[in-house]
Amino acid sequence: MKLADLRRAFRRRERPPLELPARVSYCREVLQANNAALGYLAQIQETLAGTDPLPAGQVRRLVAGVMTQTFRMIVNLSRITGGRFGEVESRFRQIKASLARSVEVPADAGDVGYTVGLDRLDASFAEVVGQKSAFLGEARRWLPAHVPHGFATSVTAYRAFMDHDGLGARVAEILERGGMGDVASCFELSADIVRLVEGARVPADVAGAIAASLDAIPGGDARRFAVRSSALLEGGAEMSFAGQYRSCLNVPPDGVVDAFKRVIASKYSPEAISYRALRGFDDEDVAMCCCVIEMVDAVAAGVLYSSCQGETEPTTLVQAVRGLGLAAVDGSAEPDSYTAGCQTKRMLGTRLGRQASRIVGAPHEGTVREAIAPGDGSSPVLDESQVLGLAGLAWALQPRLGTPLDMEWAIGRDRRFVILQLRPQPVEMVRGAKPLQRRVVGYRILLEGGSVVSPGVASGPVCHVESDLDMLRCGKGAVLVTTEASPRLAVLLPRVAAVVADLGEVTGHLAAVARELKVPALFATRAASTALAAGAMATVDAEAAVVYEGRVVELVDVPPPPSLVRTIDPNRALLASVADRIVPLTLKDRLASGYTPARCRSLHDIIRFCHQATIEAIFDLGDRALHRNEGLRRLVTDVPIDCRLFDLGGGFSDNLPAGDIRIEDVTCRPMRALWRGMTDPRVVWRASRPVSLTGLASALVNYNLDHDQRMRNLGEPSYAFVTADYLNLNSRVGYHFTTVDARLGEASESNYASLRFVGGSTGVDQRSRRAALIRRLLEAYRFETDCRVDLVNARIRHRPPAEMEEALARVGRLLGYVNHLDMALTSEAAVAEYEAAFLRGDYHFKGSSLHD
Repeated sequence: MKLADLRRAFRRRERPPLELPARVSYCREVLQANNAALGYLAQIQETLAGTDPLPAGQVRRLVAGVMTQTFRMIVNLSRITGGRFGEVESRFRQIKASLARSVEVPADAGDVGYTVGLDRLDASFAEVVGQKSAFLGEARRWLPAHVPHGFATSVTAYRAFMDHDGLGARVAEILERGGMGDVASCFELSADIVRLVEGARVPADVAGAIAASLDAIPGGDARRFAVRSSALLEGGAEMSFAGQYRSCLNVPPDGVVDAFKRVIASKYSPEAISYRALRGFDDEDVAMCCCVIEMVDAVAAGVLYSSCQGETEPTTLVQAVRGLGLAAVDGSAEPDSYTAGCQTKRMLGTRLGRQASRIVGAPHEGTVREAIAPGDGSSPVLDESQVLGLAGLAWALQPRLGTPLDMEWAIGRDRRFVILQLRPQPVEMVRGAKPLQRRVVGYRILLEGGSVVSPGVASGPVCHVESDLDMLRCGKGAVLVTTEASPRLAVLLPRVAAVVADLGEVTGHLAAVARELKVPALFATRAASTALAAGAMATVDAEAAVVYEGRVVELVDVPPPPSLVRTIDPNRALLASVADRIVPLTLKDRLASGYTPARCRSLHDIIRFCHQATIEAIFDLGDRALHRNEGLRRLVTDVPIDCRLFDLGGGFSDNLPAGDIRIEDVTCRPMRALWRGMTDPRVVWRASRPVSLTGLASALVNYNLDHDQRMRNLGEPSYAFVTADYLNLNSRVGYHFTTVDARLGEASESNYASLRFVGGSTGVDQRSRRAALIRRLLEAYRFETDCRVDLVNARIRHRPPAEMEEALARVGRLLGYVNHLDMALTSEAAVAEYEAAFLRGDYHFKGSSLHD
C-alpha cells in the first residue's frame, strides 16, 4: 500500500465522532499542542540569543519538537472539522520539505503506527518514538552489526493505551490529589498510579502490533528481549531523566506486552514524578514510548562517555562491570574506569573498581544477582583492545549524530560489541582531570578520595539513607550518605545539600541527575557509610574529593565563579538559517483579507491559523449542540455574556433540575474562580464608551468590511466546557473574542491558565493599545505573554491552588475592566492611565481625558 493510501485510510479511521465530548477532547488536544509548540518557539528564540555551544542534537530536537506539535494541531483540527482545512496540511508539508533540505525533520506521528522497526528509525524520529529509540535506530543504520534487532513503540501506542478504558483520566484524578513536594505523599501517590497502570488492559490493536513486530524478529520462543523506556524528553543533553524509568530485562515474547505496561507505569515512580515537577513538566508533556531489543547475554557491560575533558586532549571514558550493565548505573558497584585519547586513539589510564556481585539473566525471565568469587574480581573487566574497540564505535557515531554520546554497551558471550542505548552526553561534562588538591587548614578531614560525579561544595547534617523509611526521614539540607548510589535516591535530590556514596560512579544514573540539579556529589568513596557519623555536621568539597568535620566557612561562603561567555558555533548558525521558516509570524490579523492557509509562510503562521480555526470550531460545536439540545445549560449571571455550559464530567452539582443554572451550581473550580473575578462588585461591565456617533459608525463600517465569514455574529452565545478541575471558555462580548483554558487542582505542577483575547470595535491602533494594556497588566502578575497587533496570548503555570485561583480571578476582573475599553484608548497616555488605575484597584476609572 502506498503512503498516500495509508494516509487516506488513517483519515477515514480518525473521522470525528458525533459525540460532543469526543470533539471537545480533540479541541483540547489542539490547545495543548498549541502551548507546546509556542514553548518550542520560545526555546528557539532563547537559543538563538544565547552564546553557549549548541549540540547538533539540540537543533534537531527543537525543530522536531515544533514540527511534531504543529502536525498534532493539524491532525486534531482535521478531526474536529471533518477535514475541512486540508490545505493546511499541504502547506505544512511544503514548509517541512523546505526545512528538510537543511536539517533532519521528524516523521509524522500518524504515518508510523503503533510500532516502528529499528531499521526504519533515525534521529529525526525523536518526537515520535523518543530520543533513545531514535538514536539507536540511527546507530543501526551506520553500525548494523553492533545493534540488536528490535523495534520501538510510538507516542500513538502510548496515547491509545492511556485513552483505553479511561485510564488517563483516572491517572489525572490521582495526580490532582497533589503532594509532589512531600516525599511520603509522593510515595503514596506513586503506588496508587503504578498499581492502576500495571492492572490496566492494553488495547487489542496495540497488543497485536507489538506481537507482529516480535514475530518479525528471528529466533523463535527461545528469544529474550529487553524492554527499555524511551520517553519524550528522556535522554536530552540537559534533561536526561536518567534512571527515572524502568527497564525490563530477559523478557520472553509472551511477556513483552506486560513489560510495555510496566515501563509506562514507571513513568509514575516517586523519583520520576518529583523530577518532572522540579523540571517544570506537566504529565501530558511526557509520553512514554518503549524500545524493545534482543536481549544480550553479557559477560561484561557498562557505560561510555565519548568526549570528556582531558589534561592534554579530549578523552573517552569507558566504565565496565561483569555481567549485565545494570550494576554500572544503579549504584550497586564501583565499575572499572578506562580512558582513551580521542586524538591519539590510545589508552591513557585504568582504575580498577569494586564489584562483589554481578547481575545475570534468570532461567526464565528477569535477572538475579550472583556472587563473584574473590579471585575473579581482582583482574580488569576489559583489556586494552576491548576498550579501544568500544571507543571506536563511539568515535564512528559521534560525527554522524553531531553530539558527544552517552552509550550503554555490552559484550556478549560471542565477544561481539553491542550498543544497547544511545543518547546525547550530558551538558555537565565529566571532568577528566584529577580532583583538586586544595585542603583547608584548621578543619578535621573525615574522608578523602572517591570520584567527583557532580562538582560543588555544601554542608549540612549527615543523614544515612539505605531504605525507603530512611528516605522519608531525610531532612531538608542534609548531607545524604549511602552505600549504593541508587537512582531511587533521586527523589531526595531537590531536598539535600550533597550526596556521598561508598559505591557508584560518574556514569551512573544518580550521578547524571545530581549534575543536572547541581547537587554536589562524591561517589566511590568506599568508606563514607562508616566514616561519617549520622547527625554530625559535615562539609562536602566534591571538587577536591574531601569531606570535612563541621561547616567550612572558607568554602561554603565563597560565591561561584562567573560563567565564561562563549562564541556562537556552527550549530547555532544552522538553527538561525532555518528559523525564518519556523519563528516569524506573518499571518497576524485574522480580520484582514487573505487570512488563509495558502498565506502561511512559517510554522508559526500555521500554528496561529490552526489555533484560530479551532476556537471558531468550538463555537460551531456549541452552536450545533445548542440547536440539538445536547445538554447545554444557560448560566444566569449579571455578566453581559450569554454563556452556555456543557458538563464533561463533574462540572455541575449532583441532581440539578432541568433548566438554567447559577454559578453556585457549578463545581468546576477554575470556572468559579474566573467568575468570582468577573462578578467582583468593584468591576463595572461597561456596555458603551463615550464616543462620537461618527466614530462608532466608522468603526462598525471598518469592522464589517474586514469581517470574513468565519467570524461570529455579535450577541450570539458563548460556550464553556467544564469538568471538576478543567475549564475551556470561549466568549464573544461586543466586538472581541476571549478564550480561557485552565486546569486548577491540588497538584501545583498540573495547574495552568491560558488566555487568548482578540478583536475590538475600533481601528487597529486602538485595538492594539488595548492588547498592549492587557499584556502589561498580566505581566505584572507574572503571566507569560505574547502580543501581536490586537491579539494577546498569555499563560501562567505550576502555581499552588490558592495562587491559581487568584490568578483566574484577576483575569476575570481584567475582562470586565477592558470591555469596550478600546474606544477610550486614543493615546499611549491613556493606556498608562488605565494601567495604573487597574493596578491600584480602581476598576471604576473613566480616564482623565474622556469626552462627555
